[in-house]
Amino acid sequence: SDLAHIIPSFRESKYVLVMAAAAPQSVNFEEVSKAFTQHFYMTFDTNREGLASLYTDQSLMTYEGTQIMGQAAIMNKYRSLGFNQAKHNIKTQDAHPNPLQPNAVIVFVTGDLQIEGQEYPMKFAEVFHLVQTGASFIIANHIFRLNIG
Repeated sequence: SDLAHIIPSFRESKYVLVMAAAAPQSVNFEEVSKAFTQHFYMTFDTNREGLASLYTDQSLMTYEGTQIMGQAAIMNKYRSLGFNQAKHNIKTQDAHPNPLQPNAVIVFVTGDLQIEGQEYPMKFAEVFHLVQTGASFIIANHIFRLNIG
């Protein structure tokens, strides 16, 4: 791949992956996945409102079996979670390119979620379908599940 660098930067709370000398088809999905995962969970844990720019009105989230469509509804879901502080401890992260959609990456994450006021962390699993739009990636699809029981 002629992908020289993937550089995380912030522009108005929007995460931008800048590709240097890379054709759109040559996205390094592993590097995109790692940079996205680090940014998403750091932002969730420190400034959840900062996640808004990662979603669009066409983004679809499934949260514990309930489908939520669009940026505004997804952000309302985040605001309604019933806790202000959380800490994610990522255990595994896997990524695939999407062979049917160039410039898209599928990310699967598992880990522990520690919520304020709870003694023990909860296990979670999460899937993201990232789609490149210009020099950045947005979350097209997002699935979240707690692993309880």
